[in-house]
Amino acid sequence: SLAAGARLSGRAVRPLVAQTAEHEEILTKLWEASEDKPSELHENDVRLVPWGYVEGAGHFLYWLVRPDSEPEEWTVLLNEGRDPLWEAHPMSCSQFLLEVVAGTTTSFYFTGINDIVDPEDRTRFIPNSQILKR
Repeated sequence: SLAAGARLSGRAVRPLVAQTAEHEEILTKLWEASEDKPSELHENDVRLVPWGYVEGAGHFLYWLVRPDSEPEEWTVLLNEGRDPLWEAHPMSCSQFLLEVVAGTTTSFYFTGINDIVDPEDRTRFIPNSQILKR
């Protein structure tokens, strides 16, 4: 399931600021150790802000924050999490999630969602309180 900040690496919800700092540190070490940095991050003053995690798959979803841009203009970046693979989706977070839920996404990591999750279950709302009890 796509848990937008609900669980991260098996830990309970943490503030977005703390997650961002932790991810910056981890990614900086990986890029210094030879992993390729996504081309979008070579622009001046851009920043990654983590906002979602795909439970069980390890994929992280980030906003690519550019100076002087509005949040609805931020690009969605997906990192495979276990490999140095990245996808860029130049659309808002809500548009990205709509496409995933509707089954119309171009993301390699969500194109087979119909084989994994029944379409009725994809569009059913489950409160975090129920998800976290599992």
